[in-house]
Amino acid sequence: MLTELTVTHEETAWIGSSDALFQLKTRINKLAHSDLPIHIVGEPGSGKQLAAYQIYRTPSYKKGKFVSFCCKEFSERNLEKQMKGLISQAKRGTLYLKNVCHLTSLQFNDIKHYWLTDVAQKDDVQLITSTTAQNQLNAHLASDPDELLNWLQYHCLELSMPTLAQRCDDIAYLIDHYKTTNDKIAALNFDATAMTVLKNYAWPNNVKQLKRCLEKLTFSVDDREINADILLRNFPSMNHNGEISNAPGITSNNPHSQPTISLSSDDTHTVEQPVDSMYSHEHYLQIDINKTLTPSNRVHPALGKALSYIEVYYTHPLSLSEVASHACVSPSHLSYLFKRYVGQSFKQTLLKHRIRAAMNLFRNDPYSQVTEVCDDVGFSDLSFFVRKFKAVVGVSPGVYRDQRAKH
Repeated sequence: MLTELTVTHEETAWIGSSDALFQLKTRINKLAHSDLPIHIVGEPGSGKQLAAYQIYRTPSYKKGKFVSFCCKEFSERNLEKQMKGLISQAKRGTLYLKNVCHLTSLQFNDIKHYWLTDVAQKDDVQLITSTTAQNQLNAHLASDPDELLNWLQYHCLELSMPTLAQRCDDIAYLIDHYKTTNDKIAALNFDATAMTVLKNYAWPNNVKQLKRCLEKLTFSVDDREINADILLRNFPSMNHNGEISNAPGITSNNPHSQPTISLSSDDTHTVEQPVDSMYSHEHYLQIDINKTLTPSNRVHPALGKALSYIEVYYTHPLSLSEVASHACVSPSHLSYLFKRYVGQSFKQTLLKHRIRAAMNLFRNDPYSQVTEVCDDVGFSDLSFFVRKFKAVVGVSPGVYRDQRAKH
């Protein structure tokens, strides 16, 4: 099926004024004036299709159509015919192929033909592809999944989509926008404590999840004045890492809040069982930097940069040297800062951050596959992920996920 995308005015507008959004707009404007293929990488709900459309519509000289096609719909036998049809439909415009990670090796080899020849150039068609994340390439694509990633990086310009967590300053603007489109949402008023909760949440499904959250609140609460306690009663996972309850102005008497565990450098853990037996295996991971700082309670500038870098790029194969370079210190000095102020090594901090992210994914989607979550949070080896997850949390990823599915 050939699909010409129809995008409404509301869908084309970027909402917010954060630095991350400004950098994204700047990057899109630059890419839009290139004839090279573009590969977009971003988490679910981060706006990959919107970004592709913005690249298409930015140059005023483009007269053709914007055609969007999901690679899941490609057939093994008629791919060449489908590609020709898509390119013909998008003549002098843009062809956007999303979910290229779902292509088989044979299909991808056929599509590469259109990059390496002048088939698309004859019809003046710009090609744009996307995946949910660089490390979510399917194993069946090739004997070495990195082969596709390396090929795309060599032949395409790349656009990385910021997550909503990276755009947390845009949340207030997004809420105001949704108020203009939904009268029930417009009736909700969020106080300062509620906004703190929203800004500190990870938002694994990004803007789409924020919208669903607002829609749920319109039906599940009687009080239109939304504070932190109301949010946490309706969305307990927003307090999963223990950071929200310590934020200024937020009370900690939420009846649905769950205990946290503090992990030592040797990965041993102390478990506090929740009162409700339905959470019998639900342990919440917390790396509380403030508890391990000097009496001045200030984070060393280089350590702060390193922790922020891990927060953003933990799904990548990070090394101590890479993070140290970003923090503008030597690897040995950064290693010392982690051990002195965090109380554990760089590798242990990164490991526990990834496990915390995995727990969050299981909580938000209890039907997710363990192998997919393993890839999504940056583990390259499934058995290592299972072993470390069980050592930290107390149960295997599958058991933890199944507990969530039951409740």
